[in-house]
Amino acid sequence: MKPSRPDPQVKLVAPSAVTIDRRVNTRPVDATWVARRKKEGYDPSRVGVPTVSARDNGELIWLDGQNRGALIAAVGKSDEEIYMRVFHGLTVADEAKLFLGLNDNRRVTPIYKFLAQVTAAEKEALEISKIANANKWHVADSGSNAIHAVTALRTIYRSSNPNGSTLRQALYIVTQAWGHAPEAVHAHILMGLTSVINASPGMNPDYLVKKLSATDGGPLGVLNKGRGYRTVVGCTVAQGVDQVIRSIYNTGRRSGRLSTWGPPAARTPSQTEPVLPV
Repeated sequence: MKPSRPDPQVKLVAPSAVTIDRRVNTRPVDATWVARRKKEGYDPSRVGVPTVSARDNGELIWLDGQNRGALIAAVGKSDEEIYMRVFHGLTVADEAKLFLGLNDNRRVTPIYKFLAQVTAAEKEALEISKIANANKWHVADSGSNAIHAVTALRTIYRSSNPNGSTLRQALYIVTQAWGHAPEAVHAHILMGLTSVINASPGMNPDYLVKKLSATDGGPLGVLNKGRGYRTVVGCTVAQGVDQVIRSIYNTGRRSGRLSTWGPPAARTPSQTEPVLPV
């Protein structure tokens, strides 16, 4: 039987003694919120009771309240003790799960929620990361070889049976065709390619790699043509990318051509994912 999580103790702790572990508290400090609250005037009664984890090595880690800690530091009071809920005996995975639970009703963007789920060892997040890593990508909010579009990754991962087979093929195709160009893993590119893969079981992926790699403009060119479809016929960008990829694949082929669709289907919420700019 799994042991229960230890109850926290409420203690006086100086915010200056608490640090951030980005594996656990994956969100950056909201500097805009801190600046606004500082301008409004610091009110200790509005700080509440933040939550931290006390590790065996003596470290104290923010689980909930890092923005409040940053505000206290901004007004020069970080050495003054305040009441905090202190958990003891947590693993890093436990800390990440608690972070997710404490922030479940708040605006944690998909990328930061995903990263915390990786730390918490949640199966889907781990498997998506493994597939990305196998193609020399990693899921992150910045840096080289980073994929930001986690909502698209989740949708693609779940689109096949078994889960992950389409995502594995999609990342293989874009990586072999375009290397690690950031636009290669733009959400609209991945979603458009997924539509082609799932509707075309007889498609030759290596032939598509060859054709895409020779396409003028690379992934950005395909993306811009997909945007052109949206402007002209009113489809989503992902639907436009789907058509562009089919056209590229079919060029020069007399047999084994991919079908193209007629009037585009109506947009659905899952096809309008907000993504970080590339």
